[in-house]
Amino acid sequence: MLKSILLVDDEAAILRALNRLLRRAGFTVHTANSGKEALAVLSQNDIQVVLSDFRMPYMTGGELLLRVKEEHPHIVGLVLSGYADLESVTSILNSGTAYKFLHKPWDDTALIAQIEMAFEHWATLQKQHGLTRMVWESDEALFEINAQGIVSHLNPAACDLCCASENDVLRQPISEFLHAVSPRQIEQLCLNSETQTELVYEDNIFELACRPTANSLWILSVRQKSHNGGLGVKHLLHRSEIIRRLSEWILPDKETDQCTPLPSACLIYMDVNRFKTFNDSLGYQEADKLLAEVAHKLIEHKPAGSYVGRITGDEFVLAIPGISSDEETLTLINQLLKVFENPITFANRQVYISFSVAYAIAPVDGRCPEDLLQNAQAAASYSKRRGRYIYPRYKPEMNKRNNELMTIQSDLYRALERNEFSVVYQPKVSFSNGRILGAESLLRWKHQTLGMISPATFIPMAEDNGLIEAIGEWVLATAATQSKFWQLDGLPSFLLAVNLSGRQLQEDGLLDTVRSIIRTSGIDPTLLELEVTETFLMQDIDHSLSLLHELKSIGIRLALDDFGTGYSSLNYLSRLPVDTLKIDRSFVVDLEESKERYNLVRNVIRMSHDLGMQVVAEGVETQTQFELLKSLNCDEVQGYFISPPVSPDKFRMLLENQPLIDNNYNLALPAFAVE
Repeated sequence: MLKSILLVDDEAAILRALNRLLRRAGFTVHTANSGKEALAVLSQNDIQVVLSDFRMPYMTGGELLLRVKEEHPHIVGLVLSGYADLESVTSILNSGTAYKFLHKPWDDTALIAQIEMAFEHWATLQKQHGLTRMVWESDEALFEINAQGIVSHLNPAACDLCCASENDVLRQPISEFLHAVSPRQIEQLCLNSETQTELVYEDNIFELACRPTANSLWILSVRQKSHNGGLGVKHLLHRSEIIRRLSEWILPDKETDQCTPLPSACLIYMDVNRFKTFNDSLGYQEADKLLAEVAHKLIEHKPAGSYVGRITGDEFVLAIPGISSDEETLTLINQLLKVFENPITFANRQVYISFSVAYAIAPVDGRCPEDLLQNAQAAASYSKRRGRYIYPRYKPEMNKRNNELMTIQSDLYRALERNEFSVVYQPKVSFSNGRILGAESLLRWKHQTLGMISPATFIPMAEDNGLIEAIGEWVLATAATQSKFWQLDGLPSFLLAVNLSGRQLQEDGLLDTVRSIIRTSGIDPTLLELEVTETFLMQDIDHSLSLLHELKSIGIRLALDDFGTGYSSLNYLSRLPVDTLKIDRSFVVDLEESKERYNLVRNVIRMSHDLGMQVVAEGVETQTQFELLKSLNCDEVQGYFISPPVSPDKFRMLLENQPLIDNNYNLALPAFAVE
């Protein structure tokens, strides 16, 4: 079946993000930026599902879906909006105008799954009176029930599951035959038809899903689930199975109905970093195979008596009984991560996997399994924000921070249209004469109520939500236009650098976008440099090479950013058509204390010069670091020792007052630097 969906939203950035995501997932996508335009598109196209924003001028999403229901009753309507609109949306959900409510910000994988369910719902409605004979001959146990759980129809597989004949089950409550299913659960399933609930039934895991048919009846599917966490990996548990295992260690006190941990238990939460880039570059099926490889390694190296589970797409947990100390937990975490120091050979390439890791220990961090899991996840979110090598234990203030992040994530969608973004510029200065050779353009966000938001917080959000393409395009256009203004004012020319995210580099229209911005701004392409990260390039070296050569053909320069944070760059560096290599600040910060780090930086500079590349040292903050890098023949310096990132007006002052540094320092270098 051709799956045709109409996206309706008055924000162009959101339409682009959704359009790109759903096309990659195999849907036929139409778009409209208003209710009026949506109705026109529907009149000319065969569409099964409409996904509409709620807050739109002239015609709200609710008003649009009411018109759709009246004029196109076969179409399934969905609302995509923020939590703030939930109360307003409830009435149209209850009236049947909309099939379900999806919230912003969205998770790509979950959104696609929900839309797939909407198409399944559309197909069900076409059958009018339940399932066809072919479906009823399915191996999956299927019951047709009303909202009270009374069975009106069932298939042979359902009879086998109930160990009863069809006549025995008909017109009886399903809870009489599936004792794990309570009338309350049936009611909840029918009221919220997209809900899926996992239940333990006779020591097996079953997944129950309820979807509506005609005449206020529902089809309840009961599918036995294997213990493979959804990836086909033996001994990889589902979330419900992890909860059950934890319940064996965190036992409820029947008299007080309170949870008393007996004995202590530790839950380590492991979130694969930037896994969406693997989904985008490999496709969801291949990316799941990669996750299976990760799961195999975790299970192979887990401690005896522990369990590995998969919570969501790329999030795993390790549940261990009897651990109560931070020292023991951190030792275990380091042992697990050591397994992933070497690449995973996958699909004829070497892939490096890293994690954001955190943990929680019962009873201090959670007296019940669900609380322990929730708090470990909150700590993992904190770990993701702090960066690599931070493996925190849960603290109560982390939940408060997560609530604040939800606000930031929601407001990010409108930050561009509210003009809350700005661009600042940090100079890159020549070691030889102290003059500005280049500048890096950096994005800043001043929130209306929270003030300045760190890029380390909102940039990953923008990448995850598909907004980074629109934001990145705005940064490039703003910086290029500003550079042209400085040139027209007769200020000294320099190389303007702009960062490209991994998501931008995967965008099909990137080349056309860059060409258009160069043409519109009037910037000389030879004065434009695009910075790409080492980590992204190494994920698919062949695709990276092709893309970089296409960008070079425009006339712009390329820089390899954050060099040294990846793993296999030395193998491929000679193949990359980059002009500049940037040494990551993490190597500069220890330069004056570590002989090993000093020798590494020295060798990188020599190698880069042999390959014809310029070298820029990032994060230089002290005079000693400056002098050491100068003695190693580094070409350019960037960091707070020279200047922090500054506004356009202040950067103009830097351009007008060169050179910025005096090279006549009298400084004693460390002994290893003058050997």
